[in-house]
Amino acid sequence: MENKALSNLNAALILFLLMVVYTLIINFGGLQANMQMSWISYIIIVVGIMVLVIKYSKDMQGNVTFGNLFAYGFKTIAILIIFFIAFTILFYVIFPEYKLRFLEIMKENTLKHTTPENRDQALKGVEMMQKFFWVSMMAGILISFAILGVVGSLLGAAFSKRNPRGINNDFNQLS
Repeated sequence: MENKALSNLNAALILFLLMVVYTLIINFGGLQANMQMSWISYIIIVVGIMVLVIKYSKDMQGNVTFGNLFAYGFKTIAILIIFFIAFTILFYVIFPEYKLRFLEIMKENTLKHTTPENRDQALKGVEMMQKFFWVSMMAGILISFAILGVVGSLLGAAFSKRNPRGINNDFNQLS
């Protein structure tokens, strides 16, 4: 029986569910202020994409190119971005107290890392962020997930076994 390759949609749904569970644990566990926890979400995305790309290569029995594998990973992350932005909007609309907590933490961190001379400027930046919260949030997810997806797709494609049939890989036959 031949393995059927996991579709981009299903692969994105798997990663999406992992990210939703992680996000809920962070928010409901009161861990939003722990900046080290954000690194775990980055690791989940990069490793998740890598694993899915490698699995795709195995499902295709290695009959793929580096470009095919990269495209699979990038399409998967593009779908994940759409799902996660929708989830984040829904989450902050349903639980506005977490949005307020996020903004409060952001303000605290900004003021903690600013000099007294730049305090007014930092407060104006925080105020601007609060005004454009939704746009900033969506752009942040889009950019960060896209970069992480590219990294995961490249690493996954690099570590996958590739032996595309139909392409002559024997350079000795060229002469």
